[in-house]
Amino acid sequence: MKINFILIAVAVVAILGFIYFVVKRNRKDQKDLEKELNQKELKPDKHSGDRI
Repeated sequence: MKINFILIAVAVVAILGFIYFVVKRNRKDQKDLEKELNQKELKPDKHSGDRI
């Protein structure tokens, strides 16, 4: 029974690449969310003319 080290190396590189992609995307999404929440905090939504 031979172990194919080339396939194992390719699989490890693919897994590491996927983890890098997910972490990078998560950080970008987090920055976008923080920016969006800060904008909402500074400029609250205006409501229609409904008054009680």
